[in-house]
Amino acid sequence: MIATDVRSRFVTETQCQRITGRWNAVYPAMRSILDTVITARRDAERPTADVVRLERVRREMGQQDRGAFKVCAHDPGAFSISAAFHQVREVVAVTPIGHPDAGALLRLAGALADLVASTGIARLSERETERAGTVPVPPVDGGRRERAESKQTEGGTR
Repeated sequence: MIATDVRSRFVTETQCQRITGRWNAVYPAMRSILDTVITARRDAERPTADVVRLERVRREMGQQDRGAFKVCAHDPGAFSISAAFHQVREVVAVTPIGHPDAGALLRLAGALADLVASTGIARLSERETERAGTVPVPPVDGGRRERAESKQTEGGTR
């Protein structure tokens, strides 16, 4: 992958390098899987997959890999984690279970999913902090305040 620079204050350089390494390891297999599925579906009498969508995913993955992805065009060399996650999910959906690179593909999807989720939580926390103008308090009981309050009340009355 040429695009090794993730432009997000919520993503560390170590996380970026880990994603880049996994992407580089599985990108040729993802490309091959998409090529095979697109060719097979295009030749099928009744296609079972949206060939146009898969072609778009293949094109965008190539752009991501070269650092020319349209989402990052204003900042060449940047890599969109959320877009990569969506692209990888599309490849996972059409990958045969017994494919030799399925494990590496699923590990990449998992790493991207974790990073997308943690980035989303960090952004939400930052927005709430800005809105409230205070220091954020870590959520109790997985962030479900109504459950946490009821447990505290129940605990105090028993």
